[in-house]
Amino acid sequence: VWTALGLLLAFAVVCIGTFEATRLTTHVLRSPCTVLGSEVIDVGTCTLCDYGVPTECEVHPIATARLAVTFKPLHSQDNVTGYVWYCKGRAAVDPCQRQSRFLDQLSLDANRYVSSVPPSGPVPCTVGEVFAYMQLHAAEGKEHQCYYSSRDPEGEDVWLTMPSPGLVDHAWFQKHVGYPVFLALGGLVLLSVLLGCLALEGAELWASGLV
Repeated sequence: VWTALGLLLAFAVVCIGTFEATRLTTHVLRSPCTVLGSEVIDVGTCTLCDYGVPTECEVHPIATARLAVTFKPLHSQDNVTGYVWYCKGRAAVDPCQRQSRFLDQLSLDANRYVSSVPPSGPVPCTVGEVFAYMQLHAAEGKEHQCYYSSRDPEGEDVWLTMPSPGLVDHAWFQKHVGYPVFLALGGLVLLSVLLGCLALEGAELWASGLV
């Protein structure tokens, strides 16, 4: 019995250790980068109506955009092309959704340039808002400091503003759910081992007549 508990304990330590080792070795890295071009994509419209009589409606065009940037990842000899996204994935959700991605360049710029861009409309990611924020960085050939995850050296997601490392970890683990599963499984096994030890201890005390 104790051998089985020991094996379960070792399995739990490996699962949790794998998750923690991955988390602790994921960093936000910085590299000089150059803007290559920009692209704005219309993804639909959001129609909002009031409750007046007669009903009045407003149509808001929604867009997503990206800047193509080139940079040299750490320990790499060659440049790669990455993308700075504004409202990434907006085409796959309701155009009238009032929340944007927590790790989107639009959200980062909105906090940094709050006095430089007029307030957005009733929904995020309207064409005017996306274009206004993108134009802050969109000049081709302009040099910037780009930030990327050490787990994403190919530049699938790049930012022009330093993002929170914790949010970068969270976003990476959302795409690689095997690691959170390891953590949950390891925690469940540890709990099972603890309960098993308590049960064995109680059984030994009962057998010895102490309880």
